[in-house]
Amino acid sequence: MKNKLYKEFASYYADVTNDRDFKSQLELILETYDPAHPCKSLLELFAGQSLHSIEAQRKHGIDVWAIDSSIEMKRLALAEGFENPEKYIVADLPDALLSVTETKFDCITCLYNGLSNLNMEDVFLMLNHCKDKLSENGKIFIEMHDIFLMTEYLSNPQIHYTEIENSRGELIKYAWPSGKIRWDRYTYRAEVPVQFLVQSSQRTDKLEFTSYDTMYSAEHIVFLAKLVGLESMIYTEHPTWAALYPSSVVLQLSFRKEPAKSTAHE
Repeated sequence: MKNKLYKEFASYYADVTNDRDFKSQLELILETYDPAHPCKSLLELFAGQSLHSIEAQRKHGIDVWAIDSSIEMKRLALAEGFENPEKYIVADLPDALLSVTETKFDCITCLYNGLSNLNMEDVFLMLNHCKDKLSENGKIFIEMHDIFLMTEYLSNPQIHYTEIENSRGELIKYAWPSGKIRWDRYTYRAEVPVQFLVQSSQRTDKLEFTSYDTMYSAEHIVFLAKLVGLESMIYTEHPTWAALYPSSVVLQLSFRKEPAKSTAHE
Protein backbone atom coordinates (compact mmCIF):
# COMPACT_ATOMS: atom_id res chain seq x y z
CA MET A 1 0.00 0.00 0.00
CA LYS A 2 1.52 3.29 -1.10
CA ASN A 3 -0.52 5.95 0.68
CA LYS A 4 0.86 8.42 3.20
CA LEU A 5 -1.21 7.21 6.14
CA TYR A 6 -0.06 3.60 5.80
CA LYS A 7 3.60 4.46 5.31
CA GLU A 8 4.04 7.33 7.77
CA PHE A 9 1.20 6.92 10.29
CA ALA A 10 0.76 3.16 10.40
CA SER A 11 -0.44 3.17 14.01
CA TYR A 12 -3.48 5.28 13.07
CA TYR A 13 -4.25 2.99 10.13
CA ALA A 14 -4.02 0.05 12.52
CA ASP A 15 -6.38 1.77 14.97
CA VAL A 16 -9.18 2.01 12.40
CA THR A 17 -8.72 -1.45 10.85
CA ASN A 18 -8.98 -3.49 14.06
CA ASP A 19 -12.75 -3.72 13.70
CA ARG A 20 -12.96 -7.44 12.98
CA ASP A 21 -12.87 -10.74 14.82
CA PHE A 22 -9.40 -11.95 13.84
CA LYS A 23 -9.55 -15.04 16.07
CA SER A 24 -12.85 -16.31 14.65
CA GLN A 25 -11.76 -15.54 11.09
CA LEU A 26 -8.63 -17.63 11.60
CA GLU A 27 -10.55 -20.52 13.16
CA LEU A 28 -12.91 -20.58 10.19
CA ILE A 29 -9.95 -20.83 7.81
CA LEU A 30 -8.27 -23.60 9.82
CA GLU A 31 -11.51 -25.61 9.99
CA THR A 32 -11.36 -26.08 6.21
CA TYR A 33 -8.34 -28.38 6.57
CA ASP A 34 -8.61 -32.15 6.77
CA PRO A 35 -7.57 -33.31 10.27
CA ALA A 36 -5.19 -35.71 8.52
CA HIS A 37 -3.47 -32.72 6.88
CA PRO A 38 -3.76 -29.80 9.32
CA CYS A 39 -2.33 -26.39 8.64
CA LYS A 40 1.23 -26.24 10.00
CA SER A 41 2.59 -23.20 8.13
CA LEU A 42 0.99 -19.88 7.20
CA LEU A 43 2.10 -16.89 5.11
CA GLU A 44 0.14 -13.65 5.53
CA LEU A 45 0.34 -11.22 2.59
CA PHE A 46 -0.31 -7.48 3.07
CA ALA A 47 0.01 -8.52 6.70
CA GLY A 48 -0.11 -5.18 8.51
CA GLN A 49 -0.07 -5.99 12.24
CA SER A 50 -0.24 -9.67 11.28
CA LEU A 51 -2.97 -10.38 13.82
CA HIS A 52 -4.17 -13.55 12.08
CA SER A 53 -0.61 -14.91 12.09
CA ILE A 54 -0.03 -14.01 15.72
CA GLU A 55 -3.19 -15.88 16.73
CA ALA A 56 -2.13 -18.89 14.62
CA GLN A 57 1.28 -18.85 16.27
CA ARG A 58 -0.01 -18.46 19.84
CA LYS A 59 -2.95 -20.85 19.84
CA HIS A 60 -1.95 -23.48 17.30
CA GLY A 61 1.86 -23.40 17.18
CA ILE A 62 1.77 -22.74 13.44
CA ASP A 63 4.97 -21.60 11.71
CA VAL A 64 4.00 -18.10 10.57
CA TRP A 65 5.50 -15.71 8.02
CA ALA A 66 4.35 -12.27 6.91
CA ILE A 67 4.98 -9.83 4.06
CA ASP A 68 4.13 -6.13 4.09
CA SER A 69 5.54 -2.94 2.59
CA SER A 70 5.61 -0.95 5.85
CA ILE A 71 8.46 -1.14 8.36
CA GLU A 72 6.21 0.57 10.90
CA MET A 73 3.63 -2.22 10.52
CA LYS A 74 6.38 -4.75 11.19
CA ARG A 75 7.25 -2.91 14.40
CA LEU A 76 3.61 -3.02 15.47
CA ALA A 77 3.40 -6.75 14.67
CA LEU A 78 6.51 -7.51 16.73
CA ALA A 79 5.09 -5.48 19.62
CA GLU A 80 1.84 -7.49 19.39
CA GLY A 81 3.75 -10.78 19.63
CA PHE A 82 4.98 -11.83 16.18
CA GLU A 83 7.92 -13.94 17.32
CA ASN A 84 10.51 -14.16 14.54
CA PRO A 85 11.54 -10.81 12.97
CA GLU A 86 13.33 -12.60 10.13
CA LYS A 87 10.04 -14.15 9.04
CA TYR A 88 8.35 -10.75 8.69
CA ILE A 89 9.57 -9.49 5.31
CA VAL A 90 9.27 -5.78 4.50
CA ALA A 91 9.08 -5.46 0.71
CA ASP A 92 6.61 -4.88 -2.10
CA LEU A 93 4.48 -7.66 -3.54
CA PRO A 94 4.52 -9.61 -5.76
CA ASP A 95 8.35 -9.69 -5.97
CA ALA A 96 8.69 -10.07 -2.20
CA LEU A 97 7.49 -13.66 -2.54
CA LEU A 98 10.71 -14.52 -4.38
CA SER A 99 12.68 -13.92 -1.18
CA VAL A 100 10.99 -16.95 0.44
CA THR A 101 12.99 -19.77 -1.10
CA GLU A 102 12.92 -22.82 1.17
CA THR A 103 9.48 -22.95 2.80
CA LYS A 104 6.25 -24.38 1.41
CA PHE A 105 3.04 -23.16 3.02
CA ASP A 106 -0.16 -24.97 3.93
CA CYS A 107 -1.98 -21.62 4.02
CA ILE A 108 -1.40 -18.30 2.28
CA THR A 109 -3.77 -15.46 3.13
CA CYS A 110 -4.45 -12.22 1.28
CA LEU A 111 -7.19 -10.62 3.36
CA TYR A 112 -8.63 -7.14 3.87
CA ASN A 113 -8.84 -6.51 0.10
CA GLY A 114 -5.06 -6.62 -0.24
CA LEU A 115 -5.26 -7.29 -3.98
CA SER A 116 -6.63 -3.78 -4.49
CA ASN A 117 -3.06 -2.53 -4.11
CA LEU A 118 -1.93 -4.36 -7.26
CA ASN A 119 -2.59 -3.96 -10.97
CA MET A 120 -3.82 -6.92 -13.02
CA GLU A 121 -0.38 -8.04 -14.16
CA ASP A 122 0.95 -8.03 -10.60
CA VAL A 123 -2.07 -10.01 -9.38
CA PHE A 124 -1.30 -12.65 -12.01
CA LEU A 125 2.37 -12.73 -10.98
CA MET A 126 1.45 -12.95 -7.32
CA LEU A 127 -0.89 -15.90 -7.88
CA ASN A 128 1.84 -17.65 -9.85
CA HIS A 129 4.39 -17.05 -7.09
CA CYS A 130 1.88 -18.20 -4.46
CA LYS A 131 1.29 -21.42 -6.37
CA ASP A 132 5.02 -22.12 -6.24
CA LYS A 133 5.01 -21.61 -2.46
CA LEU A 134 2.06 -23.93 -1.71
CA SER A 135 2.44 -27.34 -0.13
CA GLU A 136 0.68 -30.28 -1.78
CA ASN A 137 -2.52 -29.71 0.21
CA GLY A 138 -2.03 -25.96 0.54
CA LYS A 139 -4.74 -23.32 0.16
CA ILE A 140 -4.81 -19.62 -0.66
CA PHE A 141 -7.52 -17.44 0.91
CA ILE A 142 -8.31 -14.13 -0.78
CA GLU A 143 -10.72 -11.48 0.48
CA MET A 144 -12.00 -8.87 -1.97
CA HIS A 145 -14.71 -6.27 -2.36
CA ASP A 146 -18.33 -7.33 -2.88
CA ILE A 147 -18.98 -5.80 -6.31
CA PHE A 148 -22.74 -5.56 -5.74
CA LEU A 149 -22.31 -3.58 -2.53
CA MET A 150 -19.66 -1.37 -4.12
CA THR A 151 -21.90 -0.44 -7.06
CA GLU A 152 -24.83 0.13 -4.69
CA TYR A 153 -22.72 2.55 -2.69
CA LEU A 154 -21.36 4.34 -5.75
CA SER A 155 -24.87 4.96 -7.04
CA ASN A 156 -25.54 7.09 -3.94
CA PRO A 157 -22.28 7.83 -2.12
CA GLN A 158 -22.50 9.20 1.40
CA ILE A 159 -19.67 10.89 3.25
CA HIS A 160 -19.69 10.42 7.02
CA TYR A 161 -17.16 10.42 9.83
CA THR A 162 -16.56 7.44 12.09
CA GLU A 163 -15.22 8.01 15.61
CA ILE A 164 -13.00 5.69 17.64
CA GLU A 165 -10.74 6.14 20.66
CA ASN A 166 -7.39 4.38 20.53
CA SER A 167 -5.35 2.88 23.36
CA ARG A 168 -3.38 6.12 23.69
CA GLY A 169 -6.52 8.06 24.58
CA GLU A 170 -6.68 9.88 21.24
CA LEU A 171 -10.03 10.44 19.55
CA ILE A 172 -9.86 9.63 15.85
CA LYS A 173 -12.53 10.89 13.47
CA TYR A 174 -12.12 9.63 9.93
CA ALA A 175 -13.96 9.72 6.62
CA TRP A 176 -13.08 7.12 3.97
CA PRO A 177 -13.91 8.52 1.43
CA SER A 178 -13.87 12.17 2.46
CA GLY A 179 -14.81 13.48 -0.99
CA LYS A 180 -15.54 12.48 -4.56
CA ILE A 181 -13.93 9.26 -5.77
CA ARG A 182 -12.10 9.60 -9.08
CA TRP A 183 -12.04 6.61 -11.41
CA ASP A 184 -9.55 5.75 -14.13
CA ARG A 185 -11.22 5.66 -17.55
CA TYR A 186 -9.78 2.31 -18.57
CA THR A 187 -9.55 0.25 -15.38
CA TYR A 188 -11.39 -0.15 -12.08
CA ARG A 189 -8.70 1.89 -10.32
CA ALA A 190 -10.04 4.49 -7.93
CA GLU A 191 -8.44 7.50 -6.27
CA VAL A 192 -10.12 7.76 -2.89
CA PRO A 193 -9.66 10.90 -0.75
CA VAL A 194 -9.38 10.17 2.97
CA GLN A 195 -9.29 12.48 5.98
CA PHE A 196 -8.31 11.76 9.59
CA LEU A 197 -8.79 14.13 12.53
CA VAL A 198 -6.71 13.01 15.51
CA GLN A 199 -7.59 14.76 18.78
CA SER A 200 -5.41 14.54 21.88
CA SER A 201 -5.47 16.59 25.08
CA GLN A 202 -2.95 19.00 23.56
CA ARG A 203 -4.00 19.44 19.93
CA THR A 204 -5.90 18.23 16.87
CA ASP A 205 -4.00 16.99 13.82
CA LYS A 206 -5.58 16.71 10.38
CA LEU A 207 -4.21 14.05 8.03
CA GLU A 208 -5.30 14.01 4.40
CA PHE A 209 -4.16 11.58 1.76
CA THR A 210 -5.29 9.65 -1.30
CA SER A 211 -5.79 5.90 -1.28
CA TYR A 212 -5.35 4.15 -4.62
CA ASP A 213 -7.45 1.01 -5.00
CA THR A 214 -8.14 -1.34 -7.90
CA MET A 215 -11.41 -3.27 -7.72
CA TYR A 216 -11.45 -6.92 -8.77
CA SER A 217 -14.46 -9.17 -9.08
CA ALA A 218 -14.42 -12.82 -8.05
CA GLU A 219 -14.66 -13.65 -11.77
CA HIS A 220 -11.37 -11.82 -12.43
CA ILE A 221 -9.49 -13.79 -9.77
CA VAL A 222 -11.08 -17.14 -10.62
CA PHE A 223 -9.99 -16.65 -14.25
CA LEU A 224 -6.42 -15.65 -13.34
CA ALA A 225 -6.19 -18.55 -10.91
CA LYS A 226 -7.29 -20.96 -13.62
CA LEU A 227 -4.54 -19.65 -15.90
CA VAL A 228 -1.89 -20.61 -13.34
CA GLY A 229 -3.45 -24.01 -12.62
CA LEU A 230 -5.46 -23.32 -9.48
CA GLU A 231 -9.10 -24.13 -8.84
CA SER A 232 -11.43 -21.85 -6.91
CA MET A 233 -14.21 -21.99 -4.35
CA ILE A 234 -16.30 -19.11 -2.97
CA TYR A 235 -16.73 -19.43 0.80
CA THR A 236 -18.82 -16.36 1.55
CA GLU A 237 -21.83 -18.04 -0.05
CA HIS A 238 -22.09 -19.76 3.36
CA PRO A 239 -23.77 -17.67 6.11
CA THR A 240 -21.02 -18.24 8.69
CA TRP A 241 -18.36 -16.90 6.36
CA ALA A 242 -20.57 -14.02 5.21
CA ALA A 243 -21.11 -13.00 8.84
CA LEU A 244 -17.40 -12.94 9.68
CA TYR A 245 -16.37 -11.26 6.43
CA PRO A 246 -19.17 -8.70 5.92
CA SER A 247 -19.22 -6.69 2.68
CA SER A 248 -16.56 -9.01 1.25
CA VAL A 249 -16.15 -12.05 -0.97
CA VAL A 250 -13.70 -14.74 0.17
CA LEU A 251 -12.18 -17.14 -2.33
CA GLN A 252 -10.17 -20.26 -1.66
CA LEU A 253 -7.64 -21.30 -4.30
CA SER A 254 -5.89 -24.67 -4.34
CA PHE A 255 -4.19 -27.07 -6.72
CA ARG A 256 -6.47 -28.43 -9.39
CA LYS A 257 -7.38 -32.00 -8.58
CA GLU A 258 -7.01 -34.29 -11.56
CA PRO A 259 -9.80 -36.89 -11.90
CA ALA A 260 -8.74 -40.36 -10.84
CA LYS A 261 -7.89 -42.65 -13.74
CA SER A 262 -10.10 -45.66 -14.19
CA THR A 263 -8.43 -49.02 -13.59
CA ALA A 264 -11.30 -51.06 -15.01
CA HIS A 265 -10.48 -53.26 -18.00
CA GLU A 266 -12.46 -52.53 -21.12
